Amino acid sequence: MKLILVAPNQLLSNAFQENFHYLPNIEIINNYFEEVPEYDCLVSPANSFGLMDGGMDAAIIKYFGDSLQIAKDALSKTGNKVFS
Repeated sequence: MKLILVAPNQLLSNAFQENFHYLPNIEIINNYFEEVPEYDCLVSPANSFGLMDGGMDAAIIKYFGDSLQIAKDALSKTGNKVFS
């Protein structure tokens, strides 16, 4: 497995490089996730409410489309029933 850390901010990219450079199978990209040519999974630093309306989450919805928000909402409702 390969982990790709994406940071559009140079300072964050530098921090990733400083702290993770010695680990195997880590690639650090100083760019936006939309510019990464291939990946199997995207993990968002989402908020605990599951709202995808700002920051990174808004960029994800803009890139993948509103259907992702709809699917996420449906899964959240199902999950809430299971864990309630």
